Amino acid sequence: MTDMGNAPILSKMSQRLVTVAEMLRDDSGKKLAVADVGCDHGYVSIYLIQSGIASSAVAMDVRQGPLSGASDNIGEYGLLDVITTRLSDGLKELKKGEADSLIIAGMGGKLMMRLVKEGNLKELGIRTAVLQPQSDISEFRAFLRDEGFFITDEKMILEDGKYYFPMKVVTDMSQDEKEDILNKNIKSFLDLDNSLSREDVIRLFDRYGAHNLLRKDPLLKSFLEHGKEVCESILKSLDDSHLGRITEIKEELSDISFALKYMDE
Repeated sequence: MTDMGNAPILSKMSQRLVTVAEMLRDDSGKKLAVADVGCDHGYVSIYLIQSGIASSAVAMDVRQGPLSGASDNIGEYGLLDVITTRLSDGLKELKKGEADSLIIAGMGGKLMMRLVKEGNLKELGIRTAVLQPQSDISEFRAFLRDEGFFITDEKMILEDGKYYFPMKVVTDMSQDEKEDILNKNIKSFLDLDNSLSREDVIRLFDRYGAHNLLRKDPLLKSFLEHGKEVCESILKSLDDSHLGRITEIKEELSDISFALKYMDE
């Protein structure tokens, strides 16, 4: 086995994975203890240690094959003393207090919802997580809010023609603080168009991400413009036998139009 020593793992990682790992970085410089669920090749765990984001990691996967490959990679980089590999369905084999932070990236949204719900993050001692679902993005954002988590940051990535939406969440923010931030964010939209309701704005946040909208991310604009083209194309293909679907598409087009208007202000 080749000893990679201090060779950087960065060259083997996609922009998506680097962004996900960097989002976990603590602004105070504190090094984290991270659970990397669905670790695949183990690259994220290796990067977290090499870049000083984490002092330790538990690389977990439900499949023995990828886990063995991750263990080999971790060994090549000389990090077996600080990165543990563990066969686990989600967080089931993580011990309480073993990690204060979590990464789950590249899974379907519904699967990730199950893993987060079953994992009981607060009880395990997880305070911060970066979560990047591959699907059901709007539903996933609503799920996080309903479960008492708060999205403190979100990024957009365009890689190989696909958009990704990694989200940084905290588990221990007080309800009053969450409500205060949410109300301020909602107000910025209501000030632009007072015909909107609070529920309308929350729906926009769930669809596109409050942070992406508020920072007027250029990638979001291209995402919205593409979504508008797709919706208009779908509408042309539907007849009166699909009234329910037509209503859904028209609602989405309305949301896209308002989001674009906000971003152009």
